Amino acid sequence: MRIIRRSSPFARLSLAVAAALALAACTDASSDNGGLPTDAGAGLYPSISVSSSRGTAQVDLALRQVPGGLRFASYQGEVTFDPQVLTFQSADLPEGVDGAANLSEPGHIRFSGAALDGTVGAPVLRMRFATKGALTRESFAVTFEEVTGDGDLADLTAQVKAGALLYQAR
Repeated sequence: MRIIRRSSPFARLSLAVAAALALAACTDASSDNGGLPTDAGAGLYPSISVSSSRGTAQVDLALRQVPGGLRFASYQGEVTFDPQVLTFQSADLPEGVDGAANLSEPGHIRFSGAALDGTVGAPVLRMRFATKGALTRESFAVTFEEVTGDGDLADLTAQVKAGALLYQAR
């Protein structure tokens, strides 16, 4: 005796909807990872996130952590940019971080910050520019000269992935 089961159109539709919802809920379903490679090794990745509108840009500098969980006591470094495309307007450190950020010469912003209670590194610096052209990953370069861990003040500078600037346009 042979038994044949046929699924109803409702069951097939329900299964398709459930699969679509599961795929949409996946955290890796989108490519919105700020340029972080899916096989990124452990370390600290400098990241620039740019939001542009009507000739101005807000640029956030962060340190993406792989794996996460670190808190930073202090950091210092430099952001360089093309002064033919960008005109520096201002820079701010996040709330709870003491320090300074200044335009040291055209195209160079020096920054340093210290956080009594530690900071997670996102963002470590927020900058504003007037823009005269399109912005790309090549519009910026970042150097971290010092990064220390919260609590034990361990030197984390060697974990910063120099030359691996992540870029995200929002």
